[in-house]
Amino acid sequence: MGIFIALGISLGLALISIPNVELVTATIFIGGYLLGVWEGFLIGLLTEALYSLLNPLGMAAPPLFIAQVFSMSLAGCMGGLLGRQKIQTRVVYYLELGMAGFFLTLIFAVLTTLSFVLLVDFSLKNLAGSFVFGLGFYLLHILSNTVIFLTVVPILLRVAARSGWFSSFFLEKNPI
Repeated sequence: MGIFIALGISLGLALISIPNVELVTATIFIGGYLLGVWEGFLIGLLTEALYSLLNPLGMAAPPLFIAQVFSMSLAGCMGGLLGRQKIQTRVVYYLELGMAGFFLTLIFAVLTTLSFVLLVDFSLKNLAGSFVFGLGFYLLHILSNTVIFLTVVPILLRVAARSGWFSSFFLEKNPI
């Protein structure tokens, strides 16, 4: 778990200057996929909490911090849940990974935007304005994570499966 937490924070810092392109979500998801639901939850919680607390751009405000940590904990749990399913076909496998990247990033965008509006001044007009103003950033984030989950994540899971470092339970159900 510690390796995934350190890797998630490091990759977050490495790509900090590229808006809305990140590998933190994928790292947390992979940690959950390989280690389990509870472990994925903890990886997400600790990775995002430490990343936010130690961020050189400054710590997130409490509502945003909670939304970020919750969203990343969910990413770890989702990885754990998908990692425990038997792969039906390669197409279904890739679709599940792509949809996971899409929906996890969408949930992150919605929750963090809601937290920001709650922090500043909640109104439906401000909420709608925030979503419209951030639409380009949301689309870039969602698209980049969907592509990462369709390309990078399956490659890394295949490498992990072949490394022999993970449980036989994972390898039995996922001969990828």
